[in-house]
Amino acid sequence: MIKSPVPKTTPMKRVLFVLCLFLVASFFAVPQSAKASTSIVNPNQIYSYSIMQKDIKRLTDAYPDLISYETIGKTKYGRELWAIKLGRGESVLFLNGSHHAREWITTSLLMKMIDTYAASYYDNTNISKYNVRELLDHVSIWFVPMVNPDGVTLSQQGTAGLPANLAKSLKQYNGNSTNFNRWKANMQGIDLNRQYPAKWNTIRNAQAYPWHQNYKGTRAAQAPEVQSMMDFTYKIDPELTISYHSSGQILFWHFNTLSKNLSRDKAIAAELSKLTGYSLVKPEKNPSGGGYKDWFIQEFGRPGFTIEVAEYAGERSVPLSAFNGIWSRNKLVPLFTAQKSYNLWLEKQKVQYLQQSMSLLAETKLYSKIGAADSISKLNPQQVEVTAQKGDWYQVVSNQGTGWIQSSPGKLAVVENIDATADLKNNAYAYKYPDAFSPKVSTLSPQTVQVIGRWSDWFLISTDNGNWWIDGRHIELNSTSEEIAPAAVGKQPDAEVQK
Repeated sequence: MIKSPVPKTTPMKRVLFVLCLFLVASFFAVPQSAKASTSIVNPNQIYSYSIMQKDIKRLTDAYPDLISYETIGKTKYGRELWAIKLGRGESVLFLNGSHHAREWITTSLLMKMIDTYAASYYDNTNISKYNVRELLDHVSIWFVPMVNPDGVTLSQQGTAGLPANLAKSLKQYNGNSTNFNRWKANMQGIDLNRQYPAKWNTIRNAQAYPWHQNYKGTRAAQAPEVQSMMDFTYKIDPELTISYHSSGQILFWHFNTLSKNLSRDKAIAAELSKLTGYSLVKPEKNPSGGGYKDWFIQEFGRPGFTIEVAEYAGERSVPLSAFNGIWSRNKLVPLFTAQKSYNLWLEKQKVQYLQQSMSLLAETKLYSKIGAADSISKLNPQQVEVTAQKGDWYQVVSNQGTGWIQSSPGKLAVVENIDATADLKNNAYAYKYPDAFSPKVSTLSPQTVQVIGRWSDWFLISTDNGNWWIDGRHIELNSTSEEIAPAAVGKQPDAEVQK
């Protein structure tokens, strides 16, 4: 065999050759999948309002494309009521905790849920049988972890640091006891879970004056915390709600529930009971109302539940030693109810008939009908005709036939063709399709790039290695063409948790 001659190279040429290869590889290197942060929330401590605020900010920083938060109101003494959104779907599940001050372990539980599910989403791992990423692509879970921050702070810290006249009043509301560990009310002496306008006039065993527990106030929704919760519920329009309380290991599910909803709500309650091991409370003919769950069922006609997470603890907070057992029983509850919320939401959606050409930008399963257990094929990226939509399902005509797809964010889009250049100000990822959780194909250094398309706040760029998507927050268009809307670019200011 005659071997081909190998050209001789000098050491310097070899170094330059290797360096060039390294630079090219680094330009188009596929970054390793980012792993989620280590556990942020520590539930094995007295979980205060201050700790919760810091953890909200840390969670948002760690999971910026999945978690957001907002304030829904303030207490009489100026503490914010924080609401946290986890997930990216249109259907909504709502969980809340710490209506009662001494029941702050429910705040720890809800914050632990947010931390755990966000990490699973980022790592794309399952929790039990639940594909967390797939679920949270179609459902948004809203949390108000601490409905009663004034009361929680009083229960945990007592009256230290309060004005003398306020401390004196609170001590009187507490039966002249300095044991505020037993405190349930807000700092006005009003029991927030006896404040909702659901048979408020006939609440039984009500205290007649401000007290550490059971005082329903002078009128329904008197407390700012309750009015904020009601306004927020109307705003997010959840399909299902769970109010977490701490003592009794029981599950309430009924409040003058309409006969047409009985079988639906009881079936969900029975599954929750099986999942948690908590006993169902039998419906009463004339229940005493005033609770969030009572108001939600009455006002929306949808499933609402109150879950008491721990063994009866008496007039005190549940000990921290109980948390692991509480977590074990409730870890899957939001995932189960998120799926139920999605199903309830989808049932209500009406089919809309369309005739629109759209770009399928990533491989997607094709089903014979909405909600089918098994797909009939997989569609590769292509142009499809969308003929109908129900919720987040689309009927498409593709090169593999007609069927239904359930598109996750960024996979199905109407891409606008544009011709522009743009500057990358910092290192930025290039993605296969316009979504922060789509596969990353390269890391681009600061440079000028050619932009050929846009969808929402994302831009399609042309490179020698193919056409890829860039998050619009990392790019600045140079073109002044009238067809390019400046509102599509730019980074929104980060929200700050108030101290």
